[in-house]
Amino acid sequence: MRDIPPKWRDFLMRYYHHSIILIAAGLAIGFMLSTPPAEWLPFGAVAILLFAVLTEVLPVSLLHGGTQVTLGFPIVCTVIAMYGTVPAMAVDSLPTLLAGVLLNRSYPLRHRLRWGLFNAAQSAISAGTAGVVYYSISTSASALLTVQTLLALTLAAAVYLVVNALLVSVAGALYNREPLPNIWQHSLRIVMPPYILVMPLSILLILLLRAYHFAGFALVAVPFLAARECFRQRIQQIRNYRETIRALGLLVQHAHPYTSGHLQRVGRMAVSVATRLGVPTRHIELLSEAAALHDLGKVGVDEAVLNKLTRLTDADWQMIRSHPLKGAEVISGIKHIEPVALWIALHHERPDGKGYPFGLKLGEIPIEAHIIAVVDAFDAMVGDNEKGEQRPYRKPKTVPEAIAELQRGAGTQFHPEVVRAFLDALAAGDFGVEHAEHAILVMAQKQAVA
Repeated sequence: MRDIPPKWRDFLMRYYHHSIILIAAGLAIGFMLSTPPAEWLPFGAVAILLFAVLTEVLPVSLLHGGTQVTLGFPIVCTVIAMYGTVPAMAVDSLPTLLAGVLLNRSYPLRHRLRWGLFNAAQSAISAGTAGVVYYSISTSASALLTVQTLLALTLAAAVYLVVNALLVSVAGALYNREPLPNIWQHSLRIVMPPYILVMPLSILLILLLRAYHFAGFALVAVPFLAARECFRQRIQQIRNYRETIRALGLLVQHAHPYTSGHLQRVGRMAVSVATRLGVPTRHIELLSEAAALHDLGKVGVDEAVLNKLTRLTDADWQMIRSHPLKGAEVISGIKHIEPVALWIALHHERPDGKGYPFGLKLGEIPIEAHIIAVVDAFDAMVGDNEKGEQRPYRKPKTVPEAIAELQRGAGTQFHPEVVRAFLDALAAGDFGVEHAEHAILVMAQKQAVA
């Protein structure tokens, strides 16, 4: 998706939006033609529809105003099992469209309608697909819970989750110019835990409706609100942890102002390289933070030693080489990012065993630590000439000189595969057009010599 020209990307985005809406409309018409009108939206489904509207207008925001998640998923599963596919599509899509128009008032109405229609359409497709799977296993809509219906409900929920994440991820890949598999995995990782947690609400809702009819419907509000509050508390916990990371990053920047842009650039580059190497999505997200905090331990190192212009003594080197373990010690006490401590501790280890603090060799060092080492070395060599972020003890190198240095160190100082992935990302323009032109030229010259 990254290499598609902007003009074609905008065209594909509009084409994809319109296609999803047309497909959803076609599915809805097809299902309605094959279903008696009396079953399109039964009275019970209408009551559930009102409850679904409530779930959509009370979303939980994920991580600083990003994705929003609602707890309407168990309601859709319940409607599929009790009333059929058409009511489920209506219960899933209509509240989604309504919430898309009413919420996010900061966007123009045209924008809200466009994305509201798309989200409603992809919700209808997801519900329709899940309904097809459910009724391919279970013979008819029923409030009875048997082993067969539970299996059908579980598979339908899984299909709903996968289809929903895929349709949204394609739009995200086109809009953000990111690889589709990465966005899809990221989407699944975000939505799967809450979906699994609230899935029992579907079973509870079916049992209450079966035993108490609409009187039991009111009882659903209690577990629903409890589940929503648990989910909100979990997101708040993650927000607090993100704020801790940001505060630690600011601490490093205040201690060493020349690292301000460096830490941000290293984080972005590390993510791009890790994506090319197929690092798991969970680790890619953590790697961005590890790269931004890899020099945290330097806060405990004497400033005079770090900025020393003369030759360093053995005591100076010993102090500097202590910073990976100092940084790891701080990070190891923060919940949710335990692997980051190890990567920070080992980001100065080398494949030839001449690194520090432990002198580990290739195969004993996590790939994430190798990635941090490469991107950190490149950005430290090049710096940011426009912002004056040059190191006081080192004259900045040109991009070709830095590339040549990485190539010379591949296999000894740096992991060769990481260097190769980094140069590919550099040439692809992941880190800027100017760097890409230099990288392409240097790589072409190397191939010509070979």
